[in-house]
Amino acid sequence: MANTNTYKGIYAMHKYWGKKPFNEISKFIEQYSLPDDTVLDCFCGSGVTLIEAVKAGRKAVGVDLNPIAVKLANVSMTAVKIEKINAAFKSIKKKLQKKIYSLYEMEYEGEPTRVTHTIWKNGEPVEVWYCTDRDKKKIRIGNDTDIKMCNEPAIAPKWYPESILYENSRINVGKEQKVSDLFTPRALVGLSLLYDEIKRIEDKKLRAVFELTFSGTLSQASNLVFVIRGRKKKEGDPPKAEVGSWVIGYWVPEEHFEINVWNCFENRFKRILKGEQEIYDLFADKTDDYMKEHLKLINGSATNIPIDNNSVDYVFIDPPHANRILYMEQSLMWNAWLELDGNINWEDEIIVTEAKGRKEKDTDNYNELLGEAFAEVSRVLKPGKYFSLAFNCLDDDTWIDTLNLFVAHGFEIRDIVPLEYSATSVIQDNRKNALKTDFVLTFQNTGNKKLSRIVFKYDDIELEEDIADILSNNPDYEVYNVMNALFEKTIPHGYIYKVSKIVKRCAELIK
Repeated sequence: MANTNTYKGIYAMHKYWGKKPFNEISKFIEQYSLPDDTVLDCFCGSGVTLIEAVKAGRKAVGVDLNPIAVKLANVSMTAVKIEKINAAFKSIKKKLQKKIYSLYEMEYEGEPTRVTHTIWKNGEPVEVWYCTDRDKKKIRIGNDTDIKMCNEPAIAPKWYPESILYENSRINVGKEQKVSDLFTPRALVGLSLLYDEIKRIEDKKLRAVFELTFSGTLSQASNLVFVIRGRKKKEGDPPKAEVGSWVIGYWVPEEHFEINVWNCFENRFKRILKGEQEIYDLFADKTDDYMKEHLKLINGSATNIPIDNNSVDYVFIDPPHANRILYMEQSLMWNAWLELDGNINWEDEIIVTEAKGRKEKDTDNYNELLGEAFAEVSRVLKPGKYFSLAFNCLDDDTWIDTLNLFVAHGFEIRDIVPLEYSATSVIQDNRKNALKTDFVLTFQNTGNKKLSRIVFKYDDIELEEDIADILSNNPDYEVYNVMNALFEKTIPHGYIYKVSKIVKRCAELIK
């Protein structure tokens, strides 16, 4: 199921972890459900499954514990007139652009200038990009005035979050580190002015659009934007600097950008506007009553879904894969700025994390809660209907535990296919021998609670023969291709080889 689409339109409005290719998700929905059927995604994230379900004439139920995910999914299916969005942006621009720009304006070499980008290294402004009335971009070395304007801005900030991030070395969060520590004092002023103005928008649907514009702005306005050093212009010059982006975690690079806050906001708005136009084209003709009937969004836990027994026709989920993506810890920057972090239910997150304040979130807790979620799926999914799971993991125990959760709840495997990431996926795993696809495992709700457990097969000779046979017919295969082929062969027969052994044997056989 090769994917040739990158994120665009609706799906490019806002970063979110582990988005799946929408065009492939729609194929699963069309294969395993009919028009007017109800499709459930109880780990709905940014809402890809829900959007594609409603587009296909299905009813959609989305559940997620992460408040920003539910907000993003809701905005992505709420039509707002483009004229109203543009008018609101013009109003914000009129009130704040000059004020925010003033934080970056200074006289240099006898003429007024405005800073667009500053590259900081070890607390020093090593490179400053600026514009004048005559030139769109000039570059100079930073000076003491740059330091003062950044660290002692002339305008006092409005409210900004002081929320404490969970200490976790894996995502580069130190002890007592705050969300506000991710930004320069100057950026905090500009962002706080924007958020204060957005909160004043009376129309709830319109305000939600700009809340997402704002939260989408945060990463590029933070200290998390790394510097890409490219080719030298000429001999003796330093390598040319290019703007990177926030990828994952809260790592502040030794050399990072500080970008003009207003420019970040306006650039994000342009992307939001394209998405909003697509949303309007898709959903403007659907009445509020139609959307209430066809879409149910719940900020809650997959372990307790407030819908009736046997009320769902198809389930597609992409739950957290153990500790691969720390969804809510890495969303705290967004949730804190939008004041959504006060009532987050951290205890029910289905995750494995190394965070020091979340020691209970281990493999046992993960398996227990994921089992409760599967039990809820079994309860709400109609007998004989289908349940698909997107899964990506290199850990042996996680694979076998997850497969046997299906078995324990009466789900029998019917299909396994690889699902490639979008070309612009935020969370593509580039480690050597990493899985470059998810697997989508589709099960049928048979209600048979006496199914045999899936076990590991320890026959190294047979494993090597199977791998050699696959490679003889497909000499260009990589490790993940071989794994796809092996799982398709073995899981329906009730066993798998250990992933660690597959990787090791592939490394020996693939030259």
